[in-house]
Amino acid sequence: MPKLTSKLEVGQTESQHTTTMLATRWKVRRDVYMLTTQFENKMIAIGKKDHHGNQVNKPLSVLKYNENMGAINKTDMLLSSIECVRKTIKWYKKLFFHLVDLSLLNAYSSYKTITGKHLPLASYQFQLIREMLIKYSKKSALNKTSRPHSSDTVIPMRLTDKHFPSTVPPTSKKTNLQRRCYVCQKFKNKRKDTTFMCKECDVGLCPASCFEIYHTNNKI
Repeated sequence: MPKLTSKLEVGQTESQHTTTMLATRWKVRRDVYMLTTQFENKMIAIGKKDHHGNQVNKPLSVLKYNENMGAINKTDMLLSSIECVRKTIKWYKKLFFHLVDLSLLNAYSSYKTITGKHLPLASYQFQLIREMLIKYSKKSALNKTSRPHSSDTVIPMRLTDKHFPSTVPPTSKKTNLQRRCYVCQKFKNKRKDTTFMCKECDVGLCPASCFEIYHTNNKI
């Protein structure tokens, strides 16, 4: 906004403009500032008179804003309950996530119009996130001895369930059985055998660090 500092009486305006944008300061009980790319610097009579009997005028931009602000307020009200914006010192992050929220609200409006259903916005958001995860998430690749995930699994089971290290169970032919550590082999590029494993995931894992890495890293 440019600096608009002229001394104004109640009802008067001050403005500056470029070829595409108009900045207006309107003096009422307090200063009202408007920035518009659509409306000209014009005062419109609203059909009312003040206590002195004078015709009350408003800037065109203020008048049009008041006529259409209901949809903006409703949008803000709906987004306030489901917005994903978080505090950040990077202004563009807030702008990006606000655009994501607006896209979600637009999709929700289209959904209600097309289907005629009145699903709560929070439920619609949850279902949308769920379907996006199902469609775009990538399942973690395990070795051939690993337990396969079901086709409808979105988040790997190893990241959500409770898992505890256990020793590799003996067989009839060998008591101190070992298994190849999955994390060491795949991500540390070294071969290491261990007597410990995750029974739930059916993979060999070193108990010190590999067990934690395997059950907390989504990129494995």
